Amino acid sequence: MDFAPTTSFEVAHGKLKWPWVAIDPTRTWFAFAKNDGAIAARTIAGEEKTFTLPADLSLGSLQAFAIDPRGERLAIIGANVVVTIDAKGKEHRTSIEEGFTARATTFDRSGSRLWISAENGKETALILLDAKSHDVIGTVRSAAFPSEANHELFVHPQDDAVLLLAACGEDGTFARIAGWSDGPPVAIETGLDQGTASAGFVGFSSDGARVHLADTDELHTFSWPNLTKLSSAMFDDDFVGSYSGAVIDSLIFVDGELDLDAGSKDAVMMFDVSALKGTLVTPAPSGMWAGRIGPNAIITVDAKGDPAKARVLVVRKAAN
Repeated sequence: MDFAPTTSFEVAHGKLKWPWVAIDPTRTWFAFAKNDGAIAARTIAGEEKTFTLPADLSLGSLQAFAIDPRGERLAIIGANVVVTIDAKGKEHRTSIEEGFTARATTFDRSGSRLWISAENGKETALILLDAKSHDVIGTVRSAAFPSEANHELFVHPQDDAVLLLAACGEDGTFARIAGWSDGPPVAIETGLDQGTASAGFVGFSSDGARVHLADTDELHTFSWPNLTKLSSAMFDDDFVGSYSGAVIDSLIFVDGELDLDAGSKDAVMMFDVSALKGTLVTPAPSGMWAGRIGPNAIITVDAKGDPAKARVLVVRKAAN
């Protein structure tokens, strides 16, 4: 198994919270901020579009951004506003519910709906909007997280549902799931509503029936959608996980490094479909993993520098 670089680009991030690269739910388009303050959207095939930010929403004021599955619409959120920009530069904006601060956003798989995760210190809200009109389709409210959290939204690859993971520092990682069909979204109770030890999203299993999370020491697998713990698998003794990874075909990759006497070294743990049998993969790509793009590629971004160097790498099976 190896990681073959195909292209590189520079990501400006300013005061943006991670992730600095937004990947659409179908893994077709990815978006990132350029050094001139605009947002670029690309496919791994090389198609590119550029979206100019509104004058009152510079990169430093953004909470997050998202690109739709066709690369036709960009969504950006400030603390109290959501703005969508189409390919012709036309803007549409809506205020977030009074008292709430927006934390994360993503389109659904069709691109016709937009999710926003927000909180006000007393409760958390998952808000589903029509992506064009910004009409509110529904809001799912739940208990507040224990402290200001870093929110990330992940759309399920088959179900009309979204997973919110909130990293709350020493308090751990909390989940919320909302699903919808023909009506407004509804909450789905999960085993992680009350939190678990700190862990980061690796990916949904290839059949969508499981969710993989990783901490520094173990890969954890949960059922979908109730997030019941199914299994845990320890990493190799010298491997320290980086709370990220990707699922490619039936293989599960966890990013991390080897903690050696001579210093640290980038490394990857690869698990089979059971999520129990893992092996160490070296050499490994440098940088933080932003996630999978296309069927078998990943995006990594260097931790240092602004702009930071980013790469698209194809994951290939080693030749016999």
